[in-house]
Amino acid sequence: MGTMERYSKVGMQELDQRLSKIVEAARKKPVSVYRYGAPWVWIVSQDDWQGALKEVSSYIPPGHSLVLLRPQIDDLFDAHADLLHELNAQPGMLIPAQTVMHILLLQLLYSVPSEQQLFEQLNYNLLFRWFVGLGLNQKVWSYNVLSRDIATLLNEPRAVLLIQKIIGEVFCGALLQMPEFSLNFALLHTWLGKHACAPHVSN
Repeated sequence: MGTMERYSKVGMQELDQRLSKIVEAARKKPVSVYRYGAPWVWIVSQDDWQGALKEVSSYIPPGHSLVLLRPQIDDLFDAHADLLHELNAQPGMLIPAQTVMHILLLQLLYSVPSEQQLFEQLNYNLLFRWFVGLGLNQKVWSYNVLSRDIATLLNEPRAVLLIQKIIGEVFCGALLQMPEFSLNFALLHTWLGKHACAPHVSN
């Protein structure tokens, strides 16, 4: 039996006794270390580890509608940089306002029914992580932080109107028929209803 095959799976006792040989074998093939009969850790080479840390964007289809429309969304955010700067200065805001708006756009576009499910999606949905700017291994904010910052932003009428503007100008017409999206107009109207008398966001 070759070295790679011999050490593809080891127990804790064997690891203690033959550490140097097992580490050497791991340079060619990852080694799974078992503890109490269950997988515990992996020993992998530097090359294998770097390969596992690909950017999220490498997993996203380049022809996905969200990818194709992203530049238009970013242009609208750039046009309202002053507003975003003001929103970032809101007391207690820990997540950048533009990031929170990206998260809220995802909630609308995919009809995510609750903030808890939105939080869960941000943990494992690569498309969601890419859209809000989270790296592959970057930890998501706590649910309490996310929920609080969402509430802060939704209490600001100009923020909600900017979200409406993005939906109206980017996700309009035939785009709403794209199978990727299931836009929740009722949720958007609920957010807008809190600020019925607010002025429109300027161009």
